[in-house]
Amino acid sequence: MKKIFLIILFSTIFLTWCSSSNKENVTSLQKVEKTYFDVSIPAKWTLIENDSKSLPTPKSGEIALAALSAETNWWFANNLLILSQDIYKPIKSNDFSIVNNVWSTKNYVNYQKLDAKTIEFADKDTSTLYIFEAKYNLTTPILKYLQVWKVCSQKKAYLLTITVSQDVKNTSDYEDILKSFTCK
Repeated sequence: MKKIFLIILFSTIFLTWCSSSNKENVTSLQKVEKTYFDVSIPAKWTLIENDSKSLPTPKSGEIALAALSAETNWWFANNLLILSQDIYKPIKSNDFSIVNNVWSTKNYVNYQKLDAKTIEFADKDTSTLYIFEAKYNLTTPILKYLQVWKVCSQKKAYLLTITVSQDVKNTSDYEDILKSFTCK
């Protein structure tokens, strides 16, 4: 009986520790200045250098910024990836987001849209933020994605994606990171 009680007690402590370890502080932000844009990321996140060893090659576009949380939960760290893509005809950020979401529904595995809402960036431009759960491929676990496109000067479009674990229920702090994006 004591063994069962101890197993239940340690299991409860372990599960509580695992679930609370993913509640990182993302409200203390630091500004990252790049050549063509600025964005604020959590102060404890690390910028990842874009080299062939640490980041995969995207199917289209280029990696403009990658940042990784210092905290991990089950070998996964919340992260931000910003891809840039040249554009050749005028389009609004919101329209680009809608088109991208159609692409996402077809290219992610087990895609399930949770929410779609209009957000306003720091420069007052608006776009549609899509929040969904999916697998990146057949071997990855289901994760939660926050994706939005931002068009700058009708020359470049930026896909901003924050990936968090599925157990993150309130995404508002992560949405604030995306809203902080501004074109130069």
